Amino acid sequence: MTAEEITPAVAAWAERVTPGARVAGCTVRQLAGGSVARWVEQLTLHLSGGHAPLELVRKEAAALEIGGLSAAQAARADDTAIPELVAYGSDWLILPFAPGAPLDWGDPVPANLFDSLAALHARYHGGAGLPAAIPRVTPAWWRALCLDWVDPGLRAHAARHPAATTARARALIGRAASLPAAAAVLASLPPTLLHGDVHPGNVLVDAGTGRATLIDWGGSRVGPAALDLANLVTADSADVARYGAAWLERTGQPLPASAVELGYRWAALQIPVQYLPWEAGHRPTRDVEAALDQIEQAIDRLSG
Repeated sequence: MTAEEITPAVAAWAERVTPGARVAGCTVRQLAGGSVARWVEQLTLHLSGGHAPLELVRKEAAALEIGGLSAAQAARADDTAIPELVAYGSDWLILPFAPGAPLDWGDPVPANLFDSLAALHARYHGGAGLPAAIPRVTPAWWRALCLDWVDPGLRAHAARHPAATTARARALIGRAASLPAAAAVLASLPPTLLHGDVHPGNVLVDAGTGRATLIDWGGSRVGPAALDLANLVTADSADVARYGAAWLERTGQPLPASAVELGYRWAALQIPVQYLPWEAGHRPTRDVEAALDQIEQAIDRLSG
């Protein structure tokens, strides 16, 4: 890629980050793709005047990721975990390269992640003003997730597990899809813009600053805020208390207890269900059975 091929948005970003510099060239290096993006590239911008190069990432992106991250820009602030959207097209986006390594399970989660999630969720509380490309967690969406996504995934990986495990999994997903409590619970939980896939692998921690960056917004959703918390921390944790304090600061209202208690009850069902095809395709049977135990317990709790 030459300097002439750099988009105006990227050139403007480089000038803002390094005032007085001009992009003199660009080196492109292929990075490993993921389960969502088939291709990812690291862009090194070489600047005039002896300035240090700037690093960006360009990746394949669907409309929902572009829409979710575009909307999330309204919640960005200093020390934010929300990456800056530098440029985008119909099926790609460009972000600053985020230094750091993925969070390990059990490690402390940087506080700026919870401040950023509170800012995001408060900004879009109620779910208004968001692109139609971002799916909404409704009873119809939930049923389609179970029957049109999870169940076919279980059938595709059936050969990896005993027939009894697959049969149990499909029966539980059938129960979850038609759960009468789903509509009532989702109606009780105000929707907001979600990252939708907050797990340690999507949280990059910079060892130098201790700050987190939340990457891979391809799971963006409009739904209950607890879905962005429950996969990392427990409802009674100091992290959720910090999230609540940040929420209060931004809204002037305390975080409703029901948003945590009922939200975590819903998340205890949705999260293991949406990850079940991955579990079936990558994990041993004992881990799949453990996920099924979680799903069964969550169904019983919501139905009780």
